[in-house]
Amino acid sequence: MNAQFDTPLDLKNGRKTVAAGGPCVDWQPDDASADIQNLRVKTHPGEVASSLLSVTVTPANNRWSLDANSSGQLTPGQADAYVIVTRTDGTHYHPQCYTDVRLRP
Repeated sequence: MNAQFDTPLDLKNGRKTVAAGGPCVDWQPDDASADIQNLRVKTHPGEVASSLLSVTVTPANNRWSLDANSSGQLTPGQADAYVIVTRTDGTHYHPQCYTDVRLRP
């Protein structure tokens, strides 16, 4: 399974939080569920927002959503976003989710 990002991603909380999410695609036949975790968003000026929370998705409920927080305001515009996907059997996908996304205020 691969987690993809919607774009643009919304900024909220005075531009200190990124509301990230998107569809889950390419499920394998034995994927009962997966955890999406370690969300990290880095703006092109270099500001970082991250989340230590996780969300569980299934083939029947295959959209994910997490908020990433920053200590300061984030600059709207281009950013890179990344998550780690852990399958139910404990193996990790490190999908190429460094996706060129856009942050909107």
